Amino acid sequence: MLISDDGREGGLPVETVVPGASRTFERLGWSPLLEDPTPHPFLHPGPSRRGRCWGSSMLDIQPLDRSQRGWRFLRPGLDHWLQEQAVQAGVELRKHTRASGPLPSSGQGPVTLSTPDRSSVTVDAKLVIAATGRSSAPPFLPVEIEERLPETIALSTIVEDVTEETDVSIIEAVVQGWIWWLPLGDGRASLALLCDPSEVKALGRAAIWKRAIQSAQGPARNCSTASTRGTPATARLNSISTGLLLAGDAISAIDPLSSQGLEKALVSAEATALAARTVLLGDASAATMGDHRQRWERGLFRIHRQRALDLYRSETRFPEAPFWQARHAVVESKQTEANLPAGLLCPSPQLQRHPRWVAAGDRLVRRDGYRLATSDEESIDHFGSVPTAALIELVGDQLPMSQLHPRASRIAPLIQQSPATLTTILGEMCRLGWLVEKSSTT
Repeated sequence: MLISDDGREGGLPVETVVPGASRTFERLGWSPLLEDPTPHPFLHPGPSRRGRCWGSSMLDIQPLDRSQRGWRFLRPGLDHWLQEQAVQAGVELRKHTRASGPLPSSGQGPVTLSTPDRSSVTVDAKLVIAATGRSSAPPFLPVEIEERLPETIALSTIVEDVTEETDVSIIEAVVQGWIWWLPLGDGRASLALLCDPSEVKALGRAAIWKRAIQSAQGPARNCSTASTRGTPATARLNSISTGLLLAGDAISAIDPLSSQGLEKALVSAEATALAARTVLLGDASAATMGDHRQRWERGLFRIHRQRALDLYRSETRFPEAPFWQARHAVVESKQTEANLPAGLLCPSPQLQRHPRWVAAGDRLVRRDGYRLATSDEESIDHFGSVPTAALIELVGDQLPMSQLHPRASRIAPLIQQSPATLTTILGEMCRLGWLVEKSSTT
């Protein structure tokens, strides 16, 4: 059963996906959507050009070939199509309905549903999955914000009858934040300003919007339309300590620079569906799958967080502006470089065997994996194509590096690895703290 409160729509009017997202659509059985010669009205190819004004006052626009363009999905048409797919797959869809009262902390049990006419019904759910959108909060859903990027709000509008730059997407940094111009493919364009909520509160939405638009180098400078909506757009990592499964953020406006958009929402939902199937088949508990999902989300969030912060730090023209100060002030833990080991290697005493759950058909299955006792991310079952267990076997009794390569030739998964590749992998394991290098005179 899918519960949809359609009256709470938010976010930007368009979502974009990169060309690589076609693999996700293929896994979900939706490739025909992208290949249809008569596409749906909510779907358009990505713009043929891409521009940016970032780190410089010059607007740089580059052409894109078809393989680089990706796609644009208009809302709410996309939302309705996704609901149709669920119904065709046998899901009971209850629109204009919401759960009332706290959800069962165990992840299963009675859930009371209510509609706008104040009628209600209670269903006994074998498993509850929650999409942690902006409105999800205790006591209804006991989520905690574990990590986040600086607070952001997206002010946006639809520009009608666009005649200039009708097929180019542009991002440009301005004092107040950054502007995203994206034609919708139907004669209109989405125009958004990602900015600091505290500045909006202090100066007013109209003033912030006007100043940003007037300073734009691209087509946004000619926009006379006021912003019509403001959407919280802070990239965040939610966590929960109960047996509920979280499906990641509902499709909503969250900082596009952190890559937390439509493809992330679909991949997260797919991963949660596999976890739910695994629980319902009795192959794992809801608590185990909940822990797995949170570790998966945590690792992905941190990759995207680093990507966004690197981009923000590359813009240095506005060091005194509140928006940019907040982002430049975020301190990331520095990754140590992987040095090539030379001495005796042994596994860290903190290294523990712990399964990694991977997709296999319509469920998740266990694979032998390892992680440090202090790690809050997923176990690792492979380094590249090499099983982690084979690498642990290789260094298990503290041989010097000079003897590891001959030994590797007798361990089946390592036979095809060159000495240079194997040394690089062992160096990465040292960097992660998995292996401890001791001095050796051998």
